[in-house]
Amino acid sequence: MWQIIRSRYVRPGLQMIRYRLFEIWRFMAALLIMLYHFGHFAPSDALWVKDGLELLRPLLDLFFIISGFLIFDRYGERVLEARAYGAYLFKRLVRLYPLHLVTLSYFVAVGLAVELGLSNTGGGLDLFQWETLLTNLLLMQGWGLNDNLTFNYVSWSLSGEWLAYLLLPILALAWRIAGLAGLALMTIASYGGLEFLVASGLMPETHWVYADTWGAYRVFADFALGALLAMLARKWPLHSSGSRLAAWIALLVSCMLMTLDISVYVSIAVLALAVYLAALAELVEPERYTYPAFLRPAAAVSFGVYLWHPVTESIFFSYIWNKYLLGAPAGVFFVYVAAVMVITVGVAILSFVLFENRIADRLLVWSGLHKPKGAVSPGL
Repeated sequence: MWQIIRSRYVRPGLQMIRYRLFEIWRFMAALLIMLYHFGHFAPSDALWVKDGLELLRPLLDLFFIISGFLIFDRYGERVLEARAYGAYLFKRLVRLYPLHLVTLSYFVAVGLAVELGLSNTGGGLDLFQWETLLTNLLLMQGWGLNDNLTFNYVSWSLSGEWLAYLLLPILALAWRIAGLAGLALMTIASYGGLEFLVASGLMPETHWVYADTWGAYRVFADFALGALLAMLARKWPLHSSGSRLAAWIALLVSCMLMTLDISVYVSIAVLALAVYLAALAELVEPERYTYPAFLRPAAAVSFGVYLWHPVTESIFFSYIWNKYLLGAPAGVFFVYVAAVMVITVGVAILSFVLFENRIADRLLVWSGLHKPKGAVSPGL
């Protein structure tokens, strides 16, 4: 199974850095987000889990910073050509959209069951607002067009990723014109734009770190920061064999700053330092693993864990827990949560291997962007 997952990220003939620290960090962040959402169903004496994890909200920005790093590192100097830009967007779409469509379809089915009176559970009636279905289908639900999160509520961040993918040429142009200074200016301007949206009242949040229906602009700012870090690592590769440990320390310090409710910019700055140090570690020792082999399949499917966990939440908490286990003691709740988290990770791995990977490969072959497996290049 690991070889199947690995082949999705490292294709024959491509020399790509795996950035394994990023894999495990994204997986850990996905687990914490899942635990936070499951924690909303906790008994009153266990709600400290949800409340404690609420302080780690800026850790979600780690997803987007890493995404900006990886995407710009791979595509940033190619998307200014129309053909390459189209190919890049298609590759990103076939990676993200099939799973988005499947999980969205689940909530549409539940919503229809509620409408027909067949069910009154499955995620909360406020999720099923049919006027928002189109924006969800178009991956625009995080662009400030909806008042509430609906259907698969976590997909707002996917909407933000899609906006960042679309706007990648702006970052590429800034890099081409002014190099690191151009990317730094775009990053500062993007975070400044978030502050303006909040101060002007256009973004209906007390701080942009809480943005979700307007979260796409938060994603783009983090994406720009990730692009800047990618080019910093390329231009100033301050190689150090100790940077892997330093990266972990920086990540932990950032989390500590979040729990102490220090300025979000300080927390994100330390997060950025952690990402930079992690990149240096991978450049120095690209073949070194930083976590046990049995975690590799799971670490590679953090995206699936993120998108699937509202589905398992709907089944195991909104329905089963609320109907049959409500009122159970905290100990039972934590055992139940652990079991559902394991199930979710298993579903994400199977989804990747049996569905997402196959669909993406077929669409890429159909588009001519990849050759069928076993195909021989001309002249060989």
